[in-house]
Amino acid sequence: MLTNRTDRPRNRSLVSLAARLVPAALVVAAVVGCGDSSEPPRLPVSGKVTLDGKPLPAGQLTFVPLDGRTASVAEVRDGAFQTDGSTGPAPGRYQVEIYAVESTGKTIPSPDIPGATIEEERDLVPERYNVKSELTAEVKPDGDNAYEFALTSQAPAARKVRRR
Repeated sequence: MLTNRTDRPRNRSLVSLAARLVPAALVVAAVVGCGDSSEPPRLPVSGKVTLDGKPLPAGQLTFVPLDGRTASVAEVRDGAFQTDGSTGPAPGRYQVEIYAVESTGKTIPSPDIPGATIEEERDLVPERYNVKSELTAEVKPDGDNAYEFALTSQAPAARKVRRR
């Protein structure tokens, strides 16, 4: 029995077309590239993160550019982080933000879904190392680019002012 192509639902043929075009578009993007060739090369970076003298168990470290370049993110595991040349930062100065959370073991109401609960988490790393980071790093084009960040959970002691 012969069938007419118009007997097929139209949305089925569009799905089939999309299934063929999307992989082709991805191949073209990979070959041609999406980045600007005038951008400086990204570099591998590595290092260690401790909190109160102990390796940070897990977290995220972000190199936030101070000169308008692209940010770079590295996962922290057992106090170590590392990026390769494809995901690392370009040469330049960066503010470094480090984030880590841990579960409190409690469940709390979800702020987004009424009636649902979520696991409560607390920040391990103080704001002065993330949201209000005091940390900086300079990534050099011909350097080792290994960094050590020794964080403390206690705030620095306030200076006492002597009055005369």
